[in-house]
Amino acid sequence: MGNCSSSSNGSSSCSSGSCGTPAPAETKASSCSSGGSCGCSTKAAPLPPARPPAHEVLTFQPTAQYPQGLMMGLDVGSTTVKAVVVDPVTDEILWKDYQRHETKQPEKCLELLEAVRLAFPELPCNALRVLITGSGGSAVGRHIGARFVQEVNAVSLAVEKLYPDVMSVIELGGQDAKIIVFKEIEETGTKKKIPSMNDKCAGGTGAVIDKINAKLRIPAAELSNMGYVGHKLHPVAGKCGVFAETDINGLQKQGVPREELMASLFESIIQQNLSVLTRGHTLLPNVLLLGGPNCYVKGMKECWRHNIPQVWKERNVDVPDRPIEELIKVPENAQYFAAIGAVEFGKSEIEDDINMGVYQGTKQLNWYLDVGRIQEKKAAGSTGLVKTEEELAAFYDRYTVESWEPMNFAPGTVVEGYVGIDGGSTSTKAVLVDKDKNIVDKVYQLSKGNPIEDTMEVLGDLEAKFAAQGCTLKVLGVGTTGYAKDVLKDVLSADVALVETVAHTQSGLHFYPDADVICDVGGQDIKVIILRNGAVKDFKLNTQCSAGNGYFLQSTAQDFGVDVREYADVAFKAEAMPEFGYGCAVFMQSDIVDFQRQGWQASEIMAGLADVLPKNIWLYVSQIPNLPKLGSTFVLQGGTQNNMAAVKTQSDFITSRFHGTGIEPRVVVHKHCGESGAIGAAFEAHRLNTEQGRETTFIGMEAVRTIQYRTTRDENTRCYFCKNNCLRTFIDVKSDASTKAVNIAVESNTMKFNTSTVSHTRMKRGATEEEKKSPDFESKVPLAADEQRLIIATCEKGTVEDVADMKNIKKGMDSIKEKYPNLVERSATKAFLSVTVDSVADPLPEVRWHHRGATRAALVTRRSAMEKRPQIRIGMPKVLNMYSQAPFFMAFFQSVGIRDRNLVWSDYTSEGLYKEGAKRGSIDPCFPSKVGIPHVHNLLYEKHKPKKPLDYILFPMVDSFPTWLENILGSRACPTVTATPEAVHAAFTKESNLFAEKGLVYKKTFLNMDNDALCARQMFEDWGPELGLSEEEARRATDAGLKALADFYQARRDEARAMLDTLEREKRLGIVLLARPYHNDPGINHEIMDEFQKLGYPVFTQDSLPIDADLMERLFGDEVAAGEIQSAFDVNDVWKNSYSENTSRKVWAAKYVARHPNLVGLELSNFKCGHDAPIYTVVEEIVENSGTPFFYFKDIDENKPQGAIKIRVETIGYFLKRYREDMISREQKRTEIDAELAALEAELRNPRMAAAVGV
Repeated sequence: MGNCSSSSNGSSSCSSGSCGTPAPAETKASSCSSGGSCGCSTKAAPLPPARPPAHEVLTFQPTAQYPQGLMMGLDVGSTTVKAVVVDPVTDEILWKDYQRHETKQPEKCLELLEAVRLAFPELPCNALRVLITGSGGSAVGRHIGARFVQEVNAVSLAVEKLYPDVMSVIELGGQDAKIIVFKEIEETGTKKKIPSMNDKCAGGTGAVIDKINAKLRIPAAELSNMGYVGHKLHPVAGKCGVFAETDINGLQKQGVPREELMASLFESIIQQNLSVLTRGHTLLPNVLLLGGPNCYVKGMKECWRHNIPQVWKERNVDVPDRPIEELIKVPENAQYFAAIGAVEFGKSEIEDDINMGVYQGTKQLNWYLDVGRIQEKKAAGSTGLVKTEEELAAFYDRYTVESWEPMNFAPGTVVEGYVGIDGGSTSTKAVLVDKDKNIVDKVYQLSKGNPIEDTMEVLGDLEAKFAAQGCTLKVLGVGTTGYAKDVLKDVLSADVALVETVAHTQSGLHFYPDADVICDVGGQDIKVIILRNGAVKDFKLNTQCSAGNGYFLQSTAQDFGVDVREYADVAFKAEAMPEFGYGCAVFMQSDIVDFQRQGWQASEIMAGLADVLPKNIWLYVSQIPNLPKLGSTFVLQGGTQNNMAAVKTQSDFITSRFHGTGIEPRVVVHKHCGESGAIGAAFEAHRLNTEQGRETTFIGMEAVRTIQYRTTRDENTRCYFCKNNCLRTFIDVKSDASTKAVNIAVESNTMKFNTSTVSHTRMKRGATEEEKKSPDFESKVPLAADEQRLIIATCEKGTVEDVADMKNIKKGMDSIKEKYPNLVERSATKAFLSVTVDSVADPLPEVRWHHRGATRAALVTRRSAMEKRPQIRIGMPKVLNMYSQAPFFMAFFQSVGIRDRNLVWSDYTSEGLYKEGAKRGSIDPCFPSKVGIPHVHNLLYEKHKPKKPLDYILFPMVDSFPTWLENILGSRACPTVTATPEAVHAAFTKESNLFAEKGLVYKKTFLNMDNDALCARQMFEDWGPELGLSEEEARRATDAGLKALADFYQARRDEARAMLDTLEREKRLGIVLLARPYHNDPGINHEIMDEFQKLGYPVFTQDSLPIDADLMERLFGDEVAAGEIQSAFDVNDVWKNSYSENTSRKVWAAKYVARHPNLVGLELSNFKCGHDAPIYTVVEEIVENSGTPFFYFKDIDENKPQGAIKIRVETIGYFLKRYREDMISREQKRTEIDAELAALEAELRNPRMAAAVGV
C-alpha cells in the first residue's frame, strides 16, 4: 500500500484553499506552497485545520493478484489490539498481530496499519477493506473508512464459520466478559444465538487477573503456567475486582501460597460468570474458550474444564465420549476470533455495497491524533479544579491544616499519657495524649505486613522521642483500633480494643463537637459516619464496591510516574479535565484509556479523577444524594484527605448540594487527619481510667521491647472441630511480661465468644512439664513454657486446641443463648417443625354396586387418591414468607393425612446452597427472591432421591396474609415475592421441563390467606384432584392451618413476654429486628442477630412482640384515649398507605419499640428493596423521635461483607452499652430524687415538723 502514505499532520500550508487545501481560521509564520499567488499571507503558515482534511473518497479497486481485494479485521479492545488480513477468496489469513496498546488505542492501530502497508507494499489502499470491532473500534474506524461490527456478532460469525459444531462460547477480555449460547431451532434446522455480556461491573474479567497479578508481581510466563487442579481454594470475592484484591491481600498476609491465591481467583471468576452471565442457560458442548485469560492462563482453562462438566452432570447433558480438552477447548487463533468474525461480516455485506469499508488511508487518523482529539477533549471536558490563582490561594488558606508540633519537656520529666494504636491495613499509627487529652506526640509508619512488628516499632519510636529529651515515658493506658486491634490488644494486654468507627467518632467530636458527618477515606476503605447527639446514628461502608477510595488515585498517580504526595500540585495545574462517570473503578480505568486516546494529559486525568471522587463516595457507594438532611458540619479525615485535590473536590461537591437550601455547610479537614483513629483509641483508654477507675493492664514499654514472636499457619494449625476445617494462625509470643499477659489474656477471654465471628483470638500460656506429660495435651505446634499463644480463628471454637476447652466454650455459648434468647433463630427453627393437629380427613368413600358411569369413576379416583395420602411426599422451599406461613401448610397437609415426615423442607440458605443453584439464573435484584431458585434446586437434587422421591414441590404464591393490625387498607404481599414461584418455574423449564424429567409436579398455588373461605377454595381447586379432597374437607384443613399459624405466633409472643418482663426487672435492653419474615433466614440475615445475642442482648422479631392487653394499654392507651389512634394496632397516624402487610407490621413494630423503654430498634433491609424504601424515613423517625437508639443494615445481599458486619456490630454494641449505662444512671438519679421527695413528704406530714414550718 505504497500510495497510502500522507503527511504526519494531514495539513497543508495554504490558507485560501485554491491550492487544494482547506483554509484554516488562524495561521502561523511559514511560506505558501504556491508562492503567494493564491492570495494567502506568506507571513504566516496555517494552524492545523479545525475539521478533518478534505479528500476524495476512495472506491474499491481490485488487483490482479487479489481480484476480491483483501480484508482486514481489526479488534480494538480495552487492553489489546488484534488484527488479521484475510484473502476473502481462499479464507487464508495472510497476516496477523496481537499487541497490548498500553492505553494508546489509535496510536497502536496506526502502527498496525503501517505494518500492513509494509507487509503488502504493492497493494493500493482501496484494494483493502477494513472491518473494525471492539470497545474502541468505532472511535478509530471512522477515521480510516472502516465498517464497524458489533463484537458479539463478530465472535458469533467466526465461531459459526470455523467451528459450526460449537454450542457455547466464553470470551474473557480485559474488561469485558461475553457468553454466547447457541440454541438449535428444530423447525428450521438453524441456530439462534443468545448472547450475554457484563455491563456495570468488570468483576469476572481479565482486568481482575491483571490487578491481582500486579499486586503479587508474578512474571507473565509464570502466571501463564499457574494451574488450578490440585490447589486448595479459599474464598475470594467475584463481584468486584478491588474486593477480590482485598480478599487476596488478607489471604496473602495469612501466608497462603500464591499458587493457591491464583487458583482461588480463577474459581471466583468462573463462578461469577457461570452464575451471572449464563442467565440460567446450559453451556452445551462443544465449548470454545476465547480471549486472553482463557487462551494464555493454564489455570483458567483447567477451572472451566472442572466446573462446566459438573453442570453437565447435574443437568443430564448428553456429553460426547471425547477428551475434555476437545469438549472445552481453546481454538487456534482464539485471540483473533472477533477480528476474523468482522471479516466474515464484511464478506456478507459486499454483495450489497461493493465500497463497504474501503480503506481510506491514515490521513484522517493522523489528523485526529494531532488535532481532532484535542477538539474532542475540549468538547467533552470541563475547566480544571481551580479557575484562578486567587481561588487556589483562598482554598489553601482555608483548608491547609495548621502545623502541629510535638510537646517538649525538660530533662528528667516523667511524661504520663495514654497511648492509642491504629493497626490499619496499610499503615500503623501511634499517638500519646496527656491527662487533659492534648496530643503529646504521634508516630506514623507504613505497614511491613505484620501488625505486631509494626506496633513494636512505632511504640519504640514514640519512646525514643522522649528518651532523646532525657525523659521517661509512663503509659497510663493503651487502646487499640483498626483491623489488627484484637491481635494487638491481646499481645500488649491493652485496656480496650475499640472498633474504628467509634474511635474516629470520639476523635472527631473532641476536636469538632458540632460535627454531623465524618467522612473517612482511606486506601481501600470508605467510612461515612453520620452522627446524632454525640453518637453514631448510621454509617456507610464500601461493602459492595471499592469505587471512591484513595487507592485508585494513588495507583493512577503511580502509573503516571507521579508521587502521590505531589498529586494535588500536578492536578491543580490542569486548566481542563475530562469528566468521568462515577461508578466501578475498573470501568473508570477504561475511561482513562479512552481519555488518553483523546489526548488528555496525566495532570488533566488526575484532576478528573479527583473531581469524580466525591460523586463515588456520596452517590455511588453511600447513595446519599441529599446531604443537607445529614447536617451541616462535615469533617474530612483519613489518609486520602492529605491529598488537597481530593479535599478541594469534596468541599466543592458538598457545598453544591446545599445550593438553594439557605444553609452554608461547614467542611473541615481533621487537624490530625491520618491519626484520628489512634487518637480515639487513646481517648477511650483515658475514659476507662479516669471515669471508671480502671487500672491499665498494659504489659509496659520494657516488655514491648523484649517481645519475640513466631507465626505458624500450616496444616498443623488446621481446626477439626467442625466440617469447615478452617486453617488458623498461631502467634506464639514471648516477652519479659509473659506471665502477666497470659493471666490477663486468660481472664479477658473466658467470655471471648461474645465477639464477632470474623476474627476470634484467644491467649494460652505455654504448657508446663506436667501438662506436656498429660495424654490430653496434643498440640501439633509445640509451645514453650515461657510463651503465650494467640490463636486467630474464624469462630469461637477455633480459638482453642483441646477438645475439652472447645466443649467449655460451647457450653458457655449455650449458656449465653439460654440467658439471652434470640427469637429470630428460634422462629426460623420452629416455623418448620411438624405441628400437633387433629385429623379432619373425610372417611374413605365407599364404592357401591349401584354407582355407575362417571359417578363410579369419580369415587374410585378419589378413594385411590385418598389412600395414597400417607405415602405422598411434598417438598417446600424454606424461603421468603414461608418463614411466617409455614405452620399453615404443615397443619393443612397433616390434618388430611399427609405424614409429617413426608413434608420435606429445603435446607437453610447457605453460601454452598446459593452457589449450586445460582447457575440456573437469578431474579434481579432482590436477594431473598434470588435464593428461590437455589432452594428449589436443593429440593430437586438433594431431597428428591431415588429411594425417597418427592411427588410434588409446592412453592405457593401467597398474595395476602392474615393480620392482627386494624384499620389498614390491605394485607398484601410484596408482588416480587408473590411472583417468585413463577420465575423459579421458568428457570427450571427454560430448556426442558426438569420437574417432569424428575417425575414430580411443581405446584405454585395462589392464595389469599386473609380470606378464610377464599383460601380454602384456592387450596381445594389446586390440591383437590391431587389428594382427593372434598370442598368441606379443604375448608376444615384450612381452618386447622390458620389455627396452627395463630398458635405459632402466640407461642412466640409468650416467649417474648417472658423476655420482656425480665428486661424490665433487670433494667436491661433487648433488640427488636424490624424486618420482613424472611430475614429470619440465617443465610439472608448473615447471622447478624447471633452476634448481638453473643454481646448479651436478647433479640425479638417484630411478629413476636407481645400484644397482651396490659402492655397495649401501657404503650398505646393514652393515644387511644386521646383519639389520636383508633386502637393499639392502628398505624394510620404515621403511615397512610397501609396496603402491604409486612410493611405495616414493620411500621407498627417501630411504634412499639419507640414506646417501650427497654427496647431498641434494628432494621434489616435488602439491597434495592422497593417496598422498604418508602418507609425508611418513617421507621427511622418513629424510633428516633422517642429518643430510642435506632440502627440498620440496608444493603444485605448475597455478598457477606464480614469485615463490615463486624465493624457495624461492634459499633452498635459500644453505643448500646453506653446507652444502658446512661439509662441506669438516669434511673438511679430518679430513684434518689423519689427517695428525697418521699423523705420530705414524710417530714411534712409529721405534725411537729409541720408546726415548726408553720403549716
